[in-house]
Amino acid sequence: METESHKKSAPLKDVKTSKHASRYLIIGIAIAAFNYALFMLLSNVIINNNDFLWLSTLISTLITTVLAYILHSKITWKERTITKSAKYKFLIWNLLLAFAIGPILTQLFSLIAPLYEFAFRIIEAIHLPFSYEFTLTTGTFILTAIITTLLNFFFYDKFVFGKAKESKKQEESK
Repeated sequence: METESHKKSAPLKDVKTSKHASRYLIIGIAIAAFNYALFMLLSNVIINNNDFLWLSTLISTLITTVLAYILHSKITWKERTITKSAKYKFLIWNLLLAFAIGPILTQLFSLIAPLYEFAFRIIEAIHLPFSYEFTLTTGTFILTAIITTLLNFFFYDKFVFGKAKESKKQEESK
């Protein structure tokens, strides 16, 4: 038989996790949209070379990292204590993401030519005005964003913003 305190604490944890996940998702979509626009500007206008998609990813990731930290610390995990080490962990993780994980994933996902050819055939069949290059860069970006979003949520939740504020801890223990 469950005790009364156990009944209250288990759902509370689930609510907190889903609250963080929903806020992370909303903010993540906004950040991803900004990142995508910047990536497309870089990859299709400024750099304009599919051999350098990794560079577009690197630059857009570095710029959006600052925005992500501000929004996640102020909104997503606002009830948690933001320590100096949290800032360093966030920075180190995102540097690793920007210089290694993101570019490697982008390069790997850019090699899935049959997927992009299939998508491009559909785009042509329904007469959308998108080029194969646009299909490739967008597909590559989306696949990379999905994987990095999942990795980020786990890392941010467990290692960066993982400490509840003392007043919240005291309220939960009651």
